[in-house]
Amino acid sequence: MKRFHHKFTLPAILILLVITIGLLLISLTNYKKQTTLPANSTASAIGVELNQDFGYLDLHQLQSNGISFVYLRSTQGRSYFDDDYLIYRDQILATKLAFGTVVAYSNESTPLQHYRYFMKKVGANTGSLPILIEPAVSERNPRYLQQMGQFCQMLMQQGKSVMVDLEVKYQKYFPDNIKFMADSPKAPSRLQYAFWLYTNNGHVKNVAGLEEGGVTMITYNGTVTQYKQKYGQLTQ
Repeated sequence: MKRFHHKFTLPAILILLVITIGLLLISLTNYKKQTTLPANSTASAIGVELNQDFGYLDLHQLQSNGISFVYLRSTQGRSYFDDDYLIYRDQILATKLAFGTVVAYSNESTPLQHYRYFMKKVGANTGSLPILIEPAVSERNPRYLQQMGQFCQMLMQQGKSVMVDLEVKYQKYFPDNIKFMADSPKAPSRLQYAFWLYTNNGHVKNVAGLEEGGVTMITYNGTVTQYKQKYGQLTQ
């Protein structure tokens, strides 16, 4: 009798093992599709950067799944303009999302050329968030930084709040009151950085087109109260 019962033990173990592995794979798949949050940080507001590579997105789904703001990629230099910038900007008006505008600063155009093209394509409606200036190249030589600083000054003279995606150590090249965004794996100082780009490969759950990864995700590097005072209500 014992041998008769024991012959079912190995198949039962194998079945349980297969079920366990299956459940683990399902859990891993679901985990990968969860909204990516900053590690070791209490996020006050989460945002994403959008561009023409994503195509159509339901921005109400973003709002319903914990995203409070979006940054929209706009111009680079004097010739590139993101195809979907204006579409996204119009769609945001029907939501409670705050938004800001991203400019990639090229080393092939002058500050004035950047400014004129930006004003022609984007105009005054840049959102309530600081205009975000991202280096379009990896170089950090003084001339390039000085010219980027001149472009920032032109925007600030129009009453715009401006932020650069650079380390604070480059502050001397930029106007007073410029803001900085950290781009690092670790949470930055709240005294030095206004926002934190914490991943370029994030996910946003339940939002078609953003569940599979490759999403640039940003968090406000201050308190909930500070965010509400400056940029509006949270959606999460």
